[in-house]
Amino acid sequence: MNGLFIFALAAGAPLLLWFVFSGGDADLGGDADADGSGGGVMSVIPLSTLAFVLTFFGVTGLVTRWAGTGPVTALGLALAIGVVAGVLNSTVFAWLRRTEVSSEVTDKELEGTIARVALPVSALHRGRIVLDVGGSQARMTAAPVDEGENGEIEVGARVIVVRVKDGVALVTRLAPELEGMSELET
Repeated sequence: MNGLFIFALAAGAPLLLWFVFSGGDADLGGDADADGSGGGVMSVIPLSTLAFVLTFFGVTGLVTRWAGTGPVTALGLALAIGVVAGVLNSTVFAWLRRTEVSSEVTDKELEGTIARVALPVSALHRGRIVLDVGGSQARMTAAPVDEGENGEIEVGARVIVVRVKDGVALVTRLAPELEGMSELET
């Protein structure tokens, strides 16, 4: 019986340590096969959950046997603790995924943002703009939205982000009637 507990601990503990110290993905379990036949155990139970079950099953079994508990009681307790640890792991990670907040701003959210030119922008060369993103200032590479636009947009001019394409803000000069509406100070 001790061999089973040692095997479970030897298989589960290294995986668990890998998840803890490498930041490994909690959902390495694969999806069902493309033909719909299913992917076996790993399509249902994530690898991190399996690592928790094996590790806690092994530790509980060894500790209870060391404490003098009979093999049937040790096996029952080890199974119960292993399953509880696995369920707890799955529940916590599912909750974390649902409540995760991203600080990333999408390109679509930048459209319509008013910015100030930090390096001149023209059809001949890209420039840089400074814009307020989520309460802090960010810098972005910028190009004029209209490739045929003559002249350059000088440093300090206010522009509006029309769209973002391949990480480059496509901008146009802010209309004079909108100048008073802008709160951006750089």
